[in-house]
Parts: sequence; structure tokens; C-alpha cells
Amino acid sequence: MKKKYTAKEVRNLILDTASVLFIEKGYEQTSISDIVAGLDGLTRGAIYHHFESKYHIIVGIARRFIPEQDVLDAVDRRDDWNGLEKIQALLLEGMFNEDITKTTVVSWALLKDATFVSIYNTQMCEAMLPIIEKYIYTGIEDGSITVPQPKQMAEIVLLITTTWFIEALFPSTVEAFFEKLKAAQYVLKQSGIDVISEDVLSIIISKLTAST
Repeated sequence: MKKKYTAKEVRNLILDTASVLFIEKGYEQTSISDIVAGLDGLTRGAIYHHFESKYHIIVGIARRFIPEQDVLDAVDRRDDWNGLEKIQALLLEGMFNEDITKTTVVSWALLKDATFVSIYNTQMCEAMLPIIEKYIYTGIEDGSITVPQPKQMAEIVLLITTTWFIEALFPSTVEAFFEKLKAAQYVLKQSGIDVISEDVLSIIISKLTAST
């Protein structure tokens, strides 16, 4: 290698390189050898030190769309937030966390790939569903949420705030995207879990408008 990398830098270099190749050639057509060839002198052995297989690499790419554990722990420790506020914090972290933004910029086009979208949805459900369900129960106890089926509502919240906004599944213009936000706000509020409240909607619109 031309320079000495930390373990985290090596991992990110692998994920970035693989993302580009998966976008250009497709997941099935990309080999480990292709990924090795695109790295700065990194060996095949070094790749397998971090990832068991090509599948684990694409899973690693999908996981970068999810807040890191320290972020999730920080939200969980906020005793001054009720259950609804914690879910809202998770939504905003998922959309605007700087680490997520930096590490996923090279991978966004993969959200048009059916294989990646399937893995993305699986990883999102495994990582976030238990947390959202936990905070729904917390919200029911503290009065910030009123829903009859907490487990099923956790699934609905996740589907609406993640999968529904994947452009590959539901193509959308900028204007239509903002309309979808308002529709999501309405559905969730009517369901008794006002995740996209007026305050949260204002933050989302403000941040998205500033970035365009």
C-alpha cells in the first residue's frame, strides 16, 4: 500500500471501491479481484480480514446508511426525551447525520439496484425495528404516543420513513418528495404517532433546502 491506513480507513476504502464497482458493473458481475484491483495496493487477504465475502461487503455498504451504535446509545441515554422524541431523533439522525452523509455519498446510486435495496431493507429492519418498537412502548407509557398495535406500528413507521422514500422503488421529483413528506406526516399523525410533527417537518425542509 502506498500509505499506512487505520483499520477503519481500510474498511471504508473497501466499501467505497466496492460501491463504485457495484454501480458500474453490477453486484453479480463484480468479483473480489475487481475490488482488489481498485484499491491502493490492498491485498485479497486484507479484504478477507475485514469481510468474509462479497456479500458481507455489500451488507457493510448498507449498514453505513444506519446510525452508528454510539449515536443510537446517545439517543437512548436522553432521559429528558419522551418516546416520540427519541423516534424523531432517530429519523433526523438517519437523514442528516454527518458520518452517514459522508460515507454514503458514493453509494446512493445503489438504491436503484434491486439486490442492494433488498439488503438495505433487511439491515434497516434488523437494526432499527427493535429500537423503534421499544420507543413506541416508552411513548405509550409517557403519553406521547397512542397506538393499539406497537409492534406493527414500528414496522409501519420504518417503512414510511425509509423504504417509501427510496427513489428506485418510488421515483419522485423534488416537489413530489416534499408532498410525500406531508403525506407521511398525515398518515403517522392520524395513526397516533406524530413522528413528522410540524417542528420535525420544518427541520427536514430547512436542511434539504439548504443543501440544494
